[in-house]
Amino acid sequence: MSVQENRAQGTATTVLKNSPAAQGVYAALFEKINLSPVSSLAGIEAFQNNDALAEATTDERVTAAVSVFLDLLKQSAKKVEKLDKTLLDGHIAALDDQISRQLDAVMHHPDFQRVESTWRGVKSLIDQTDFRQNVRIELLDISKDHLVQDFEDAPEISQSGLYAQTYIQEYDTPGGEPIAAAISNYEFDRSPQDIALLRNISKVAAAAHMPFI
Repeated sequence: MSVQENRAQGTATTVLKNSPAAQGVYAALFEKINLSPVSSLAGIEAFQNNDALAEATTDERVTAAVSVFLDLLKQSAKKVEKLDKTLLDGHIAALDDQISRQLDAVMHHPDFQRVESTWRGVKSLIDQTDFRQNVRIELLDISKDHLVQDFEDAPEISQSGLYAQTYIQEYDTPGGEPIAAAISNYEFDRSPQDIALLRNISKVAAAAHMPFI
């Protein structure tokens, strides 16, 4: 099986051509795994799209994987005498190492660590809460910027979304469950915007008898 890449109008297409010598190997391989050989395949870049990947058949996915493997063999400086388990294990190990390095870079990125810290804090809070004491924890998914915008869009504090969520729906509604405390994960400084935000939050917290931490 040989691989030929054609590029036209910015679209990459990989065509798998079966030579007489390799045709039996390719067909035999797909026959063993109950798949049908593919005569043509869109560029491998197409498989980076989730929708395109979901629509691709198993035949196309396996063929794409074979195509990528052949490209790796072409890029390798070593002469390939035969395809055996040792050769495959070597490429699998190299792929695992690449994935590990990429994952390590993601996990040590400041943005990821900030999100991880937030969810670890939530988990710690839940783990240390005794829910047998009729305690309930609710998460309000709203960023600091959206909360600022919420107050700016409301003509009055009592018309803000936070006021409706914490006071009207819980404290001021029959059958509601007043919130005992609100714990945020925001960072505040001495900027006028943060001072104004804290002032607005304190007014809502005072109305709902809800300490804001």
